[in-house]
Amino acid sequence: MFAGGEDRIWRDVDGRETRALLKVVKGQEVILLKDGREYSFPLLRLSPADREYLEKIRGREEPGKALSPPLQGKFPILSEKELAAAPPISVELLEKAVVSLANEVRKTHKISELREIKEIAGIARAHSLDMGSRGFFSHYNPDGDDPTARARKAGFSGLVKSPDGKPRPGFSENIGRVGRYLSIRQEKRNEKVVGRTIRWQTEAMIARQVVQGFLDSPAHRENLLDPSKAYFGVGIAIVREHVYVTQNFF
Repeated sequence: MFAGGEDRIWRDVDGRETRALLKVVKGQEVILLKDGREYSFPLLRLSPADREYLEKIRGREEPGKALSPPLQGKFPILSEKELAAAPPISVELLEKAVVSLANEVRKTHKISELREIKEIAGIARAHSLDMGSRGFFSHYNPDGDDPTARARKAGFSGLVKSPDGKPRPGFSENIGRVGRYLSIRQEKRNEKVVGRTIRWQTEAMIARQVVQGFLDSPAHRENLLDPSKAYFGVGIAIVREHVYVTQNFF
């Protein structure tokens, strides 16, 4: 993370311009201030020139740090031996658990349940796998596609005619990334690490962590409890020690 302060014109990859004050860069998001309001902007949507500008700032304030840090920074990396010993996780059961918990939350708030659509789940699953495979964590993929653009490329039929025949705007999206394990305890002998004890998570534990994480985030909570949404899909991918989760709402 690093803070800015310069008022300048920013451009996105489509050439659109806006004058705003740089407040801070956090992970894969840049926070801009305009007319007293904060706007979160994905780094992947910035023009190459603006990304280069931010790289130079980070180089001055945090020497040696790149603008896009590796995803493994938050979770200790597991060895191949440790991964081989990990208990299997059923992606199908995990997705069903997240779907069930999400609808339970909506029922608690007296909001109609979401109907799961396999077509939407497939689009969500593809994004989770893409994040894990290409090493990014964002609503925009490296090609600059947002959730609705990805749905359009996948040929989602609802963009032509929604399941209930009502005109609906594009996708909204929640994404999450958690570890396959709950904790790691190092075993030392003569001040040297000789082994690690890993406490693995079950499908139920991961699902609860994911949904609670969405509820704890104002933007994700708003999506989850949006009464205007009637359909959704949950797609999960497991890549090494990471569990990537995407919820798409329609």
